[in-house]
Amino acid sequence: MGKILKALYDGKLYPAEQYQPMTEDYIVLLKNHYENYENFIEKLGSPLDKEFIKIMNEQLDIVPFELSETFIDGFRLGAKMMIEVFEGKDREDE
Repeated sequence: MGKILKALYDGKLYPAEQYQPMTEDYIVLLKNHYENYENFIEKLGSPLDKEFIKIMNEQLDIVPFELSETFIDGFRLGAKMMIEVFEGKDREDE
């Protein structure tokens, strides 16, 4: 574990930037989403297309914050689970 902490401290580990789901299901959904997005923008026409793109970009600016909080919450949950394991709290019958 020391190697992971050192890499994180030294700036060699970027969990948020390195995570990219690449399952086949994800790729299909991403492709479909992009095609729908492009088709919708074409239908809108100017000037609504520019306004829609601005709104979508504002929405996308929120995503890194959501991912950050999800990562932190998941890490905390994992740490709590490890505390229970090491303290033996998982054995309620004793």
